[in-house]
Amino acid sequence: MLKVIGVPFIVYAAEPEDADLLVNIRVQSMRESLEALGRFDPDRARERFLNNFVCEDTFKLVSGQQILGFYLLRDRKDYIWLDHLYVHPSAQGGGIGAAVISRIKAHAFSKRKPIRLGALKQSKANAFYQRHGFQHTHSAEFDNYYELPLESMPQGAPTFILKRAEPKDIEQLADLRHEAMKDEWAANNLTDYALARRHFFEDFKSEATLKIVQNEELLGFTAVHEYQDYIHLDMIYLHPTTQGQGIGGQIVTNIKEQATQLNKPIRLGALRISNSNKFYLAQGFNFTHNVDFNNYYEFTPEPAFQLQSASQEDFEELQHIRYTAMKESAEANGLFHHDEAREIFLSEYAPEKTRKIQKSGKTVGFYVVLNHLDHLYLDMFYLLPEAQGLGIGSKVLQQIKDQADEQNKPIRLDALRISRANDFYQGYGFRVTHSEGSINYYEYAPKCSLEVSEA
Repeated sequence: MLKVIGVPFIVYAAEPEDADLLVNIRVQSMRESLEALGRFDPDRARERFLNNFVCEDTFKLVSGQQILGFYLLRDRKDYIWLDHLYVHPSAQGGGIGAAVISRIKAHAFSKRKPIRLGALKQSKANAFYQRHGFQHTHSAEFDNYYELPLESMPQGAPTFILKRAEPKDIEQLADLRHEAMKDEWAANNLTDYALARRHFFEDFKSEATLKIVQNEELLGFTAVHEYQDYIHLDMIYLHPTTQGQGIGGQIVTNIKEQATQLNKPIRLGALRISNSNKFYLAQGFNFTHNVDFNNYYEFTPEPAFQLQSASQEDFEELQHIRYTAMKESAEANGLFHHDEAREIFLSEYAPEKTRKIQKSGKTVGFYVVLNHLDHLYLDMFYLLPEAQGLGIGSKVLQQIKDQADEQNKPIRLDALRISRANDFYQGYGFRVTHSEGSINYYEYAPKCSLEVSEA
């Protein structure tokens, strides 16, 4: 039986376009340890990773739309080499690393091989791996090396990953769909299986389809389409031998998290006579209507935050948020002077252009967008530390990007060079245009202008 770990992420096979985002996570995660050794060189760290990046060995940890971290496993002749395991600093401390180690142990146990790895000498990773049973074997100049012997691993079955489908997979996916659906098709008097197969071939889009695999064995697949105002869960099929083990629930939970982060409902259809109806109702979907042989459902996410216009009376509260949010980065850049920063903010504060971000009735952040003739300028964007890592920032930024796309204007902004904000903006399609002193400058090109230039 498959073991489904109850943690808020799903593991995806990495793809070539993930490389830049993953290397940014690596640099941020390694920074503290490398600085302690006097060896922090972000350009060198990026180059080394990108030169050795292999999609087939790399697995990303995804919650909704967000990549929380990744790991890289190399299957050697007589052992498994854990080459990388990084969780973004904003997502650390929530049990993600421990859950990943449990997955890797299960994978190694199924291969009947020990796990080996290396960790920087002055890294917190040493204590982490020791807590999880890894034994120190030897040390080099900068690294400690560890092994987890096979006999020290608890017995467990490997868990599934999601992997992008390819056009060549269509026959195998059609066969699995038939096995998963044939009894329900018959119960609904839909027995023209050749027609059903033909429709699948006509509708199949590999780029929107994810295979559910375990050790390269196909367990099922799912297809999700994102539209402007909703997400369509087009299909999710599991082979009959893998149904009832929690896999579908974990995948749907992740799609619901995606919907929450994007603030979009999920819509889907299910045959009238089908166990899927009970499943989706149990997952929080509401029945909306039926047509012919199908029932239709919708899941509406709870709003993660609310936006409100600021007033002059909000200045002190927003000044405190700005101070708290930027203190670490400003100090890292040698720029922080509280009284001076307060005076600058007071001189620039324009409540009519400021939007407060509220969660559960409390103001947790704010932003300012200046709408110029030829571009939008994201002048300020701050979130309290307690509100970071919850997807709020990504949702707000997506709304601003939607505004830019609608007006066909680029978004421009700046960020301190030593700041997590750089990874955040780069992860959402902003590119560095230039740097001056301690500031990086970014621009996001709206989709309409991209489409015109590509045409």
